[in-house]
Amino acid sequence: MKNFLFNFRKNILCKRTRNKMLSSYLSNSYFGFDDNIHASSCIKCQVSGKRYRAFKEELDNELNKDIEVPSDFASRVMSSLDKKVKTTTSKSTKIILLTLLGILSIMFLIFGNKRSSNNLEKEQ
Repeated sequence: MKNFLFNFRKNILCKRTRNKMLSSYLSNSYFGFDDNIHASSCIKCQVSGKRYRAFKEELDNELNKDIEVPSDFASRVMSSLDKKVKTTTSKSTKIILLTLLGILSIMFLIFGNKRSSNNLEKEQ
């Protein structure tokens, strides 16, 4: 039972320490392993800290890279948008939508008249 409680407490300390490490690296501050008693003695936390630091350095390197945008980038984006707009509002699409609208209108007229005639017969 003592062993279980010891491991449970250690796991909680590890999680807290790793959360502090991760938040410090993401906020661009340095996590002091020497200042933290648990981190200085726990091998798992030291490995995690090194991984977090390496990840943060790699992320910073990727974010700081200059990306060259092709000179015709804007025109290619605009032309692809024009193609998408033209295909969604094509003539055949409009014809199909108008036909469906007409069919629905006729159905409402037919069923609406039947209901109103049934209501009149019931009242009489």
